[in-house]
Amino acid sequence: MGKDPDKQSPVRCTLVQYNPEGESDDGNFYSRPALLLVHGMTDYFFQAHVAQYFHSKGYAVYGLDMRKCGRSWREGQTWHHVTDQSLYDTDLTIASTLITNSHPTVTLFGHSTGGLDVTMWSARLRRASIDMPESSAAQLYSKLAGIVLNSPWFGLQFDAATKLVVTSIFPTLGKLSPSLRLPGGINPLYGKSLHSSQQGEWNYNLELKPLAPRPKFLPWINGVVREIRELQSGKYSTGVPTLLLCSDTHSFKKGRLTEDTYTSDVILKPSQMREYAQKANKNVEVAVIKDAVHDVFLSRPHVRAEALETTAEWLERHVKNHSVKDAH
Repeated sequence: MGKDPDKQSPVRCTLVQYNPEGESDDGNFYSRPALLLVHGMTDYFFQAHVAQYFHSKGYAVYGLDMRKCGRSWREGQTWHHVTDQSLYDTDLTIASTLITNSHPTVTLFGHSTGGLDVTMWSARLRRASIDMPESSAAQLYSKLAGIVLNSPWFGLQFDAATKLVVTSIFPTLGKLSPSLRLPGGINPLYGKSLHSSQQGEWNYNLELKPLAPRPKFLPWINGVVREIRELQSGKYSTGVPTLLLCSDTHSFKKGRLTEDTYTSDVILKPSQMREYAQKANKNVEVAVIKDAVHDVFLSRPHVRAEALETTAEWLERHVKNHSVKDAH
């Protein structure tokens, strides 16, 4: 993709196609509506079971590792680092354009930070399509069939004191000391509850998704806060059918793995997701999945089965028979 606006080594993104037994060689494959799965923070696309499930339902499934994440990381880069979340717009546009050059439509799945990025990208794409109805942005937006939000980062989950520091002090401090590392980090129990080498079910690549998140720096969190504020302002609308999937509760307990670790969101607050999702789409459909974890599709078998079935039913109603729409 060329030079990095954040002045590290050149950036790239990686588009992964789920292609069992070379089915993409069959012309019928490209008549399927496409799904694009977008990861969260300190993450990458590895959810083969999700791809398999939706492929069996008649969709073409793709995963995107965005710049400096997963398969897209390069030497000389700070893992997952961007100073402005809107930089990911380029990654999402490239991937979605490549997909819709071959498929009739695309529906984006965004998890956690990826949910924020997908939402704001689609809202900005809609604005561009209205301002320039003959543009490539308008053409791409017309093929955007919907959005599925998997526990999106729509609100600051911190306590009042931390939130004050993050919103009032960090913006100035980040300009004075851009290399200053963020203190703390997300709950390390989450990774331990997921990975099969610890006390979890999933055998993903720990180089690409480590148990404990990699260091983050002030300009990164400042960029996230700005993007969340933009979302919460209510000035942006995606204009496409949207499904929100989230747990019924959160638990920020640390120390040791408990039953709560496996039956609640230990990273973000679902109540904030439900509150702010309506800022970008007043008609968002909310599905609260009891006992789900932060990535609802990585929950225990019966819980993720409900999440998958709920999503498949929603896609059947909103995506399967989608027709190219007017950008307005």
